[in-house]
Amino acid sequence: MVGGELGKKPHLGRVLVVDDDPGMRRICARVLGHEGWEVVVVDGGKAAIASVREQATPFDCVVSDVHMPEIDGFALIAAIRHHDDELPVLLMTGDPSLDGAVRAIDTGAVSYLSKPFDHETLAAGVARASRRHGIARMRRRASSITDSDLRDTVARFDNALACAWMAFQPIVDVSKNRTFAYEALVRTDEVSLSRPDVLIATAERLGRIHDLGRTVRAAVARAASGIPEGVSIFVNVHGLELTDEDLFGDSCALAPLASRIVLEITERIGLDNVAGPARVAMLRQRGYRIAVDDLGAGYAALGALATLEPDIVKLDMSLVRDIDRHPTKRRVVGAIATLCRELGSRVVAEGVETQAELGTVRAAGVDLIQGFLLARPTREIVVPLL
Repeated sequence: MVGGELGKKPHLGRVLVVDDDPGMRRICARVLGHEGWEVVVVDGGKAAIASVREQATPFDCVVSDVHMPEIDGFALIAAIRHHDDELPVLLMTGDPSLDGAVRAIDTGAVSYLSKPFDHETLAAGVARASRRHGIARMRRRASSITDSDLRDTVARFDNALACAWMAFQPIVDVSKNRTFAYEALVRTDEVSLSRPDVLIATAERLGRIHDLGRTVRAAVARAASGIPEGVSIFVNVHGLELTDEDLFGDSCALAPLASRIVLEITERIGLDNVAGPARVAMLRQRGYRIAVDDLGAGYAALGALATLEPDIVKLDMSLVRDIDRHPTKRRVVGAIATLCRELGSRVVAEGVETQAELGTVRAAGVDLIQGFLLARPTREIVVPLL
């Protein structure tokens, strides 16, 4: 069954809705169909698994109830992972609990929606998940690239590195009313690779993550003199960079700044082997601090806290968005903040855009704030609105 009103907006892709409640299936189909999604609805986990396996055109996202007969939402995620380990799943529940929310995150759900939820929350969650899935699909297509396409891609990537620059976004300690750090975010004037996620995906496809990482580190080192002393600098490090010896040596552009640098691990690739934690320990010995990025996004499991013992944990914006209106999110963020304090880690709330979100994450025990409410990423070092 396909959701109606698809003609109102451009076709965005395909979503599978799984719920044993006919009313909820109709609501989801109507909301997502109005947004421009092609919606397929099924009444249970078995039918969902069959749909994922048998559909000629793949889905971009799955939206599933948690509590269903025979196969619940958690088991459905595990089954889907056997067929497609990148297909994003959003879980819905009318009986939210902290244990369920944490389990959803650790299982790999990209979001955990508490019923009743507003239409905008559902639509925004599906849109974010689909964008991530689109980048993952692009990465998988690397093996089919032609020689001509490869030469063009290499040329564009080389140009992207040549005209790369860093944008900086402040992280504010609102409890002390001061700037705690700036996060360095890579940008490029190469139009075809101007989106950072596409730039990173292209580096992965070409096997040139090390080249991108070295370019970023050099650019950060050049800009560091403009950042006040005593203010830390967050630098994103792809998991594959843990195999780049330059990162660990005295010749690394960041080595003289190590005491100010927080290396933010942005991908689990490279960590999911016996050498990953040992390499992270070597970086600590060089004076760097370690942050785990996007906790709660579905790609960073809670197990990373035990494996890496990070100095700083960054909450994914999916947990922060509209947290003032979602009791389950508040409980999850509060529990993570408490756990991190007990482990000696600090917590950053990413993507804070409203005063209501700011007040809620502070009440949950998070004082390090990053988001458009305070400042957008800019080429210049700006003083945030404190």
